[in-house]
Amino acid sequence: MKRIMWMVGTFAAMYLIATIVGFATYFLLSVRAMWICVFTLMPIVSAGLIYAYLQRLKVSRDATFREASILVAVWIVLSFSLDAITYIVVIPMTSHRALNWTFFLDQSPWIWLSYAVLSLSAYAGRGAYLMRLDTKAVQSGRRVAR
Repeated sequence: MKRIMWMVGTFAAMYLIATIVGFATYFLLSVRAMWICVFTLMPIVSAGLIYAYLQRLKVSRDATFREASILVAVWIVLSFSLDAITYIVVIPMTSHRALNWTFFLDQSPWIWLSYAVLSLSAYAGRGAYLMRLDTKAVQSGRRVAR
């Protein structure tokens, strides 16, 4: 249960930050500024959240790849689900329009690339976590097994 709560909690934090940054840069600056933030700031934020997730759950070295991969998959499923509910159903219904069944087809190709970048963030967050495990092992006098 703790694992699921951390998966959902880290996703909520990432989604909230991405939404705020995305809307702020889009409306205050430009579309280009929004995409620059998506591909520079958000990978750092998501890598940090992945690191925090692994650290909080004290994931063993052997399980880090599996756990980070599952976390990214869950984030992508949650993102698609929340986008579908919000942009296909809720917003059209509240603005008295037909349901927007073509929402995902209408998206910029860049949005799909952001999901691939999320995988790189998992690699970075996992790498930082493994470095921390190595540092702790060396400080305690244990041999680092790779």
